[in-house]
Amino acid sequence: MRALDRNTLRGLWSAVATPWTDQGSIDTGILRRNCQKIAAAGVDGIYTTDSDGEFYAIERDEFQQLAGIFSEAMESTGVDAAMGVTWSSTQGIIDRIKIACEVGIPNFHVAFPFFMPLAKPDIDRFWEDLAEAVPEARWVHYAHPRCGPPLTGADYDHLAKLFPDQFIGSKLATSVIGELTEIMNNSGYLAHFTTDPSMAVAMMLGAKGCYSYWVNTLPQWHIQYMNACKDGNWDMATGYHKKLLDWESKHLRSIIEVGYRHGIVGKARATITGWLEDSGCTRAPYYPVSEQLQVELKRAFEEYWAPEIAEENF
Repeated sequence: MRALDRNTLRGLWSAVATPWTDQGSIDTGILRRNCQKIAAAGVDGIYTTDSDGEFYAIERDEFQQLAGIFSEAMESTGVDAAMGVTWSSTQGIIDRIKIACEVGIPNFHVAFPFFMPLAKPDIDRFWEDLAEAVPEARWVHYAHPRCGPPLTGADYDHLAKLFPDQFIGSKLATSVIGELTEIMNNSGYLAHFTTDPSMAVAMMLGAKGCYSYWVNTLPQWHIQYMNACKDGNWDMATGYHKKLLDWESKHLRSIIEVGYRHGIVGKARATITGWLEDSGCTRAPYYPVSEQLQVELKRAFEEYWAPEIAEENF
């Protein structure tokens, strides 16, 4: 796979889930088939092992197995690939970067270690350690709110100048317009990416793409949404934006209120159409959404998205 840079990292990327068997091992067949199906739908890239890929529950030896399978699956698609390498220590992150590089994946989503925020003097040192250990790696800072401290546009500009080859962009979890604006104003030359809830707004401000869970649910709908953003058709993009957020606020609430998060919710979203394969398993201690909630979510989905479902080629 090619190493991306600040100009080639673009578009709509899918967060492919990590499929588990009921014995707790990685379901290699499902992962391969899902990567092929997502790529054929027309996305610009696929990544795994961020929160929707359950990185928090994958040990080093399992990451090594997953990286090999994912690399093989992606090589045949011709679509760009990346892996999340967040861990609770710098060495754990470096280990995962080395493993992925060895199987041909040079692009990485990197959040700061997540048990406690880094002190400001440690930020530069963190990236220096990664650059020294694996200089060929390319980084996208995963700006997850649990992995602090948050970076401003000025911070991104500083880091981009320190690491002109490695530091290529960000995955911004914020939906705050002021924060997005400051980041784009001060470091807009980087490949800043948004996530689904703020895609229209962030791309209007200058984001280069979206790291998406929703493309795994309604792929053609979401590609059309992205195309509206790329074309600057903001009236159309705003319509897509409003419909998606209205759905999330009304129908994901019952799941969020119970306490489900991240990869568990991502799998619940993806399975309501059945477009991608899923075993129904997650990695303990984080168990799947209950059957009752999943049935209720599917019923609501089929009512709310009926016109869009009819247009998809499932």
